[in-house]
Amino acid sequence: MQIDSSKLRQLRNRRQWSQEQLAEACGLNLRTIQRMEKSGKASMESVRALAAVFEVDAADLIVDRPPSTNTPIDAVRAGIQRGAEFSGTATRPEFWWFFLFVLLASALGQAIHDRLYLVVAIIALIPLLAAGTRRLRDAGQSGWWQLLYLVPFGFVPVLIMLALPGAERAEPQVR
Repeated sequence: MQIDSSKLRQLRNRRQWSQEQLAEACGLNLRTIQRMEKSGKASMESVRALAAVFEVDAADLIVDRPPSTNTPIDAVRAGIQRGAEFSGTATRPEFWWFFLFVLLASALGQAIHDRLYLVVAIIALIPLLAAGTRRLRDAGQSGWWQLLYLVPFGFVPVLIMLALPGAERAEPQVR
């Protein structure tokens, strides 16, 4: 689960606690506190322990889910904005709309001029690999499966994995 690491730092600094003091106060490991402040990743038990120490609601520490990509334009925008981000996940519609956008942009570039196609392909390579990695992670696979693109007919199993359903996204239950 994702927590608001800046809010965690802010609450800790208000009390003028070091990370060690916070770890001792809530009964968590120092490395857990450091990881939460750096990456924002935490278990529900850790969030509850922090909420108890700071006397806040646990839901206040949890980051709201990123806005869903309901429209193709949102999916393309997310694919471009997260172009070099290989962490996280991407839903099936988010990936496939972005894939379609890259495919159409490449086809348009090819229709205009061969060199324009190469420019579009080079620019789109990293964002498409990043989106593929996020999509594979959502499907429970490793992003390294994309190395099969380098093998003849290796794209077939990768495309099958990209089409797999994603993980269930249950809302966090805070008690």
